[in-house]
Amino acid sequence: MKRIFKKMACLSMMLTALYAHGFEQTLTFTEAQLQEKLQAMTPIERQTLFANVVLTDAKLRLLDAQNQLSVTAFLDVTALGGLRGSGHVTVQGSVMYQPSEGAFYLHNAQLVELHVEQLSKETINQLKPVLQDVIAQSLQSQPIYRLKDNDMRQALVKASLKKVEVKDQALLVTLGF
Repeated sequence: MKRIFKKMACLSMMLTALYAHGFEQTLTFTEAQLQEKLQAMTPIERQTLFANVVLTDAKLRLLDAQNQLSVTAFLDVTALGGLRGSGHVTVQGSVMYQPSEGAFYLHNAQLVELHVEQLSKETINQLKPVLQDVIAQSLQSQPIYRLKDNDMRQALVKASLKKVEVKDQALLVTLGF
């Protein structure tokens, strides 16, 4: 009984010392891990009064210099009047953490590249604001990555996230207290 008490006391002192001096740990999520999650989300289809948009074969890139990520996807669009086109689109934004869900989302997504075959530049320019809204909302409404409750390290992140950054082609999640 004394041994158990001593071990518990020792563990308690160690945890107290860690808490008093601060504790920090960084989890790393690679581009490939995030790509796998993104692939499971596609195809993404959104319909508005102005256009029907389908995104497929999305590719995620981590952008170290901007501390952001980008998503490039094939695009099929059907606009009012039966206008149809296909091409590709790139959206870029930061990463936001939603603690109540333990999930990471694309945040402040901006359409940075749009190429649509079969449509005139004038039509593309008219569709651009609609596509910006539809695509940004679509990608921002679904998590890029959700922490796993059954992984003790990831469960800790949920409670004690300090920062999220893109560095060395990985998403670095720092937890601590």
